[in-house]
Amino acid sequence: MDSRAGSSESAACKGLAGVPPLPTTAIKVPRVDAWLLVQYGILGFVALAPWNFVLTAVAFLDSKFHHNFASSVPIIYSASVNIAQLIMVWVGNKFTFAPRFDLGCVMLSIAITLLAVVAIIFGDGDLVSNAGLGFGLALICVFFLGFGHSIMESSAFGLAALCPKICMVATMVGEGVGGLAPWPCQLLIEVIFSAVPNSQGWQTLIFFVVPAAVSLLIIPMFRLWTAKHPYMVEVLRIEEKRKHDALATRQTRRPVHLIIREVLPMALCAWGGLAVLFVVFPAQVVLWTSSNPNNNGFVPQIIYTFQVLDTVGRFAPSVGLSLSERMLMLFITLRVLFIPLFICTTLYQSIAPFSFDWFKHIEMALMAVTNGFGVTLAMAYGPQRVSQDKAEQEVAGYTMGFALINGIFVGSLFGLLANVCLGQT
Repeated sequence: MDSRAGSSESAACKGLAGVPPLPTTAIKVPRVDAWLLVQYGILGFVALAPWNFVLTAVAFLDSKFHHNFASSVPIIYSASVNIAQLIMVWVGNKFTFAPRFDLGCVMLSIAITLLAVVAIIFGDGDLVSNAGLGFGLALICVFFLGFGHSIMESSAFGLAALCPKICMVATMVGEGVGGLAPWPCQLLIEVIFSAVPNSQGWQTLIFFVVPAAVSLLIIPMFRLWTAKHPYMVEVLRIEEKRKHDALATRQTRRPVHLIIREVLPMALCAWGGLAVLFVVFPAQVVLWTSSNPNNNGFVPQIIYTFQVLDTVGRFAPSVGLSLSERMLMLFITLRVLFIPLFICTTLYQSIAPFSFDWFKHIEMALMAVTNGFGVTLAMAYGPQRVSQDKAEQEVAGYTMGFALINGIFVGSLFGLLANVCLGQT
């Protein structure tokens, strides 16, 4: 019996040996590629570009509406964004991404276009000379601009938080690039209209239509390309449950406040970076003048220096520059020194070195590159502090976005307070 069993086993082995092996194919795992990073960059670009266009035109708008418009705009804008960000932190992950991007982009487009229309109709020498009414209507437009920005940006950050750190960096770099476009665009429009007298209002309308149009392009981009990218198809499986759950259903494994507590150290870094910046920018910077009395475009030039170097700082983590979380906290804290430096530059513009244009560009460059670098690192580190649960990482992304904008709000309040205390109203 044993010999027959052995022979049958031997025959079976020989038979199996004669069967050709089944072909093996490697399973292709979707990855983050350059095209997806470009799309994240575009999301970041559109989220912040409208605000950067407004900042570039803030000197003109301030001259139209008066009432400390340059100092008031960041306060209203950031207050609106804070309200929307708080809503997104607590209930944002109960909705799918596509309608959020749709709503944010439409609000951005409409609000910035209406702001330009208000600038044409209201102000000194215009159809309606009541600058105070124009000031109020302009702030309403800014409020809705901020709300649209918040929905757009928090959704972009929430989406990036579900992916590797490089996606958050790409989004931040895109926001920085969004600051590079306004000034060249403004110069081009000025050249085109150079022979047309009293056309600055219409120039502003065309100038603001540019980010309005680009914002609307995000709607088809996300639906046709981003959401259908192989990597994002896997990531967005998290949305399937949301389509059927009630609004009251919690999407995270833990309560939201526990997630916020884990993210808090990096959220404070992001908050501190923007708070320091907006104490003096643009409240102090719009008061800077060039040593050349014929240089009427000095403030936009300074703002563009900020945009360029801020983008460089945001890109730095992509090439390997980094700090530990502890060193990042120290780095952010030391940036407080920029506040007295910028105020002294405003108060003592006739005294060297504050009288030199190159000095103003250098201090703005240092402010910008440290801002971009520090805030981007904080935004990238924040979602990594929570578990690998995708829903929790999404909430972490929203929390970081709220910290970012709340820093703008608090910094802007102190910026206006500094204007009042220094008699700059």
